[in-house]
Amino acid sequence: QANYTEAEARMVNAYRAASDACVGVKLSLEFKPTDEAARFSFVPSTGAALLLAERVGRDNFGLTLDFGHLLAAGENPAQSLAMVAGAGKLFGLQIGDGHSRLGAEDGLAFGSV
Repeated sequence: QANYTEAEARMVNAYRAASDACVGVKLSLEFKPTDEAARFSFVPSTGAALLLAERVGRDNFGLTLDFGHLLAAGENPAQSLAMVAGAGKLFGLQIGDGHSRLGAEDGLAFGSV
């Protein structure tokens, strides 16, 4: 079992440090309901991602919503979009690259734009 309290504290501190080091640059987290290698995610939902972004508390830290990830998580994409945009944390939207089953996504290399 993971220590969720410790994991969240580490994520918050890391994202704060990255945001502070990149003033003037928007940093955006794209959550996934699971990872194809680990079959696990500390940020598995829109709610968890939004709470994390709010706890990071930096104007230049927000979220990218991936339509395929929202569907894989069993979420309503329109509701997720409304929640994140309403909180002023929508930095990106990704559509049209989804696969038919969970874990089938190859993903892009880290840091890809």
